[in-house]
Amino acid sequence: MAARLKNERLKSEGLKGGRVKNEGLKEDERAWADFLITRVGLLLFCTILFISAFNIHPLFIQQDAAGMMDASLSSLASYIEDVDSTSIQGAHYYTFDIDPDVTIDISSKYVSAYSDTKTGRVTRARALMTTFYPQNSLWDSRPGLLEAIAGRCGGRTGLGEDVLEEGDWLSINEMLDQAGTELAQEPFVPDTMQPLLVEKVMLNIRTAEGVEKRGVTIVYQ
Repeated sequence: MAARLKNERLKSEGLKGGRVKNEGLKEDERAWADFLITRVGLLLFCTILFISAFNIHPLFIQQDAAGMMDASLSSLASYIEDVDSTSIQGAHYYTFDIDPDVTIDISSKYVSAYSDTKTGRVTRARALMTTFYPQNSLWDSRPGLLEAIAGRCGGRTGLGEDVLEEGDWLSINEMLDQAGTELAQEPFVPDTMQPLLVEKVMLNIRTAEGVEKRGVTIVYQ
């Protein structure tokens, strides 16, 4: 009987020891799992930072290019608007201050710029508060504009004593609309290494109230 009780006690202690040992193993496994999860999290975080470091620099390049284009377009647009606002005939020279790799497009209502950087093409645009007419297939300078006007207005140019009739203005507006439509599809691309001429051409037109002046602003090189 004593021997049997002793054996049962030993078995009970063995079972308890096994449970303690198993619980210790489970705790070790949980600790290793937590450790591995933490390491994986750190590796993922470092990878994201590494990728972001490579993406931030190109972003700065694009923002810098866009900022320079905005400044140049604002300068050009303001210059054209200033010339258009005057009622005094004359040509004014605008000098570009922009990277030679930047391409400028000029239509009758917008100026835009684009450049191909290492990270892709950057494009900017600015609308003008006035309508003007860069060189096109109808004329490419002040003499060309006057020749185009004379061809539609019975030889009259509107300069000095060569006064246009009131009906001539309709023909001139049709010509300007044609130029504007063309420029919307194929803008004028100036050479940014050369100065740009912005000229206000004042035309004399005979109306019922007398002779009045009307202006057309042209842009050419």
